[in-house]
Amino acid sequence: MTNGADLKRASAKTRWPAIILILISMAALALASSALSSSPPAEPPPPTEIRLSAEDHGRAVQLREGEELVISLEANPSTGYAWQVDRGPLAAQSQSILVQTGAAFETAAAQGSTDVEPSTTAPPVLGAPEIQTLRFQAAQAGQTRLRLVYRRPWEADAPPAHEFSLSVEAVGPFTQPPPTPMVSAPQPTSPLSVDLGEAGPLGLPSAFNWCDQGACTPVRNQGGCGSCWAFSTVGPLESNMLIHGSLEKDLSEQYLLSCNTDGWNCRGGFFAHDYHEWKIPPGELDTGAVYEADFPYTAYSGQVESCNAPHTHHEKIVDWEYVGGPGGVPPVANIKQAILDHGPVSVAICIGSAFQSYPGGVFQINETCPDIVNHAVVLVGWDDSEGVWHLRNSWGPYWGESGYMRIGYGISSVGYAANYVIYDPTCYDLDTKVYPVGAGTVVADPPPDCEGGYAPTTVVKLTASDNAGWHFFAWGGDASGPENPIAITTDSPKSVAALFMCDGCTPRAHFPLVMKD
Repeated sequence: MTNGADLKRASAKTRWPAIILILISMAALALASSALSSSPPAEPPPPTEIRLSAEDHGRAVQLREGEELVISLEANPSTGYAWQVDRGPLAAQSQSILVQTGAAFETAAAQGSTDVEPSTTAPPVLGAPEIQTLRFQAAQAGQTRLRLVYRRPWEADAPPAHEFSLSVEAVGPFTQPPPTPMVSAPQPTSPLSVDLGEAGPLGLPSAFNWCDQGACTPVRNQGGCGSCWAFSTVGPLESNMLIHGSLEKDLSEQYLLSCNTDGWNCRGGFFAHDYHEWKIPPGELDTGAVYEADFPYTAYSGQVESCNAPHTHHEKIVDWEYVGGPGGVPPVANIKQAILDHGPVSVAICIGSAFQSYPGGVFQINETCPDIVNHAVVLVGWDDSEGVWHLRNSWGPYWGESGYMRIGYGISSVGYAANYVIYDPTCYDLDTKVYPVGAGTVVADPPPDCEGGYAPTTVVKLTASDNAGWHFFAWGGDASGPENPIAITTDSPKSVAALFMCDGCTPRAHFPLVMKD
């Protein structure tokens, strides 16, 4: 028989393990609570996105706290154009309700399109359109109209090329602090590690600029067409014509845009020097440059059918070469040497909103691109005292420093695929004489413009004028007939004589028609 003392001892034995288990559990909970209290607070979940595109123009949307309005529209940064919030009369009201939290350029592939496949072997397409994404969040309840305009930042007073608008209702309650606005002014980049290269056995000047040598034609304007590649192609040849013969000509970018057989157009291309050297499009009779006057720029890129061949072709290049290769940025010294030896060079660069908004000064903002580079420009010189290239753009004279930029070495991949043209013009002499000497004069229009002579296929108008007691009779040498003035084409060296007769004299059968020195 079990007595009371035995029951108490048995009850105590069964209670102690339970008590110990409870104490262990409480200690574990205490440790867990301590660990949780010392860990950083959890990040808030990302905003829920409401994604819109060009097809949603004019739509009405509701936006709540914690939601982000994401608008993706096609843009072409290589033209200088970009989407921006209209700062019109409703801007203040709109900004109190909506806060812009971001803006970025992306490739079409990054947006999920299957039309564009990035390539690891082909050169980047320069001037290709991209997708610009703008992000907004609501700051307080209210209704507003969000209007986006597509224009160049330095042309704020010009009508926009396109616009996109929405009616937005911000629906409360709003319990959190307002979202952080996007930083609109990018900060200069820290100094980059740039391959300066070696200056060579003869050294290089610390500063040089072909524009100071009178070898820069007026800055051109590509407009809203992604044809920067054509302007970057034409620029060095125009400068070489000035360097080698003081021949200032406006060459046609539209010829390269409309007549190329590589599929390049307003949606991008690459350096097209081949069409100034050896490549002849269908319907054309020759290779070489076409003058702007014969094929004016329209910023339109049709197919080969719109080429309207054939055209008259003029200056040709002997060859063109990369400073390094089609990929990467060559050393600074190598690009300098190419500029010094061969004139301004064509290069690619990465540009974005900061480049578009450049007001002047030294540009030191290192922008990033979805495909390494996206724009083509021309480098005309350098200045080591500032560590900059002198960059010529194709956005007209009102951008930057009269169409130019001072940009730090290595900034934004400037100098990518640097290349130059080799131009060795053939100049033909046109010798004019008067017979008899003193009977009159001959004026050539235009005057010699190619190292003392004329470039091939130049059409020269010769006009003979009488002196007192004489009258013009006929042309001799490499021209003939009584027509005055007369046109001569410089397809070889030529010698032409203006033949005069004295007033009242009778023509003689032995009158010399070919003049010899």
